[in-house]
Amino acid sequence: MTAKYALAGLLLMLGQSANAQSDDEMAACVDRTNGVSEEMLDCGKVEIDKWDARLNAAYQTLLHRESGARRARLQAEQKAWLRHHLKETHRLTVDPDTGSGAFMVSQGFELDDITKRTLALERRVRDGHG
Repeated sequence: MTAKYALAGLLLMLGQSANAQSDDEMAACVDRTNGVSEEMLDCGKVEIDKWDARLNAAYQTLLHRESGARRARLQAEQKAWLRHHLKETHRLTVDPDTGSGAFMVSQGFELDDITKRTLALERRVRDGHG
């Protein structure tokens, strides 16, 4: 990966992960990579895994609260989100216009999207909504 794409991907990940961890933590992780894009992707993967665990916990909490039609709506909503999430992540990964930076762009989207969905589900848990 060229330095140009690595820098663009890093900026995208830093900008989109502001809710995920402090800028200092992400910067420290990326600094340890010495510009190696695969290692920079590892920094993002760690964050995605953290958010995925939170997302699953919030979803399970909401799922156990609901029954009947409300539970079915929640399940359908989550499946629709997941289908879109996976489709868009894949689309960005294989985008020929992005070149070797595609993985960074895709991971930036993935982290941003999972963060937003997690925060939305956690708000519903906190507010007592299903």
